[in-house]
This record gives sequence, C-alpha cells and structure tokens, in this order.
Amino acid sequence: MADHDARERFLALAEGVVGAYAYIASLLSELPVPVIIPDLVLMADEGRDPTDALLALHRVRAVVEDEPISEKDRRCFEHLMLDWITAYEMLALAKSAGLAPWRLDAVEFALNRVVTWIEVIENDDEQDDDES
Repeated sequence: MADHDARERFLALAEGVVGAYAYIASLLSELPVPVIIPDLVLMADEGRDPTDALLALHRVRAVVEDEPISEKDRRCFEHLMLDWITAYEMLALAKSAGLAPWRLDAVEFALNRVVTWIEVIENDDEQDDDES
C-alpha cells in the first residue's frame, strides 16, 4: 500500500513539475525581451534528452540579467529557475534511487517555492500595471 501511495505522489509531483515548467515558459515569453525555452512535453514525446530543458533554464539565469526589469524581478527569476531545477533533479533522483519520503518532500518543497516566486513576479507585474 505504501509503495502505491508513494508512486501516486511521485506521479502527482511529476505533473506539477511539468506544469510549472510550462508556466515558467509562459512568464519568460512575456518578458520585455521574450525568452523562449524548449517545450518539455514535446521533448519527451520526441524522445529527446530533458537535460536540454535544464540547460535552457540554466542559461536563462544569465539572460535574465540583461532584461530591462527590476533587480527584484531578476532575483525572483533566478530563484525560480534554481528551485524548478531542484524540483526536477530531486524527482529524477527519486525515480532512480527510490521513492523515499524525504525525496518526495524535497520535490514538494521546491515546487512550493516555485509557486511562491511565480506569485511574487505576477504581483509585481500587477503593481507595475496599476502604476501606469
């Protein structure tokens, strides 16, 4: 029973990681200088290595430094990328090394931080819209 519960939790977290990536892609495409990252689902469907997505997010950390956005938003995007990468890496570790509860907890915790960074970025954008 516990194995089934851990597997269900793993699948739900994997869905969350993929969904968060798509949301991040949308946020990046809305930057003043749009940033486009590979489609994670399309990559999986084509049998491509998901490492390309990780490398793309790593490059985004440098690219965001040149965006005409506030320093606060730059830091938020940087932390957003790192927390998503952390969630993905822990998910991959859980898949290969076993679905230990602490690994799944770490994925969930990183995803919660991803959601928080997204909220901070979106709230900042709403404040900018209100000021204009």
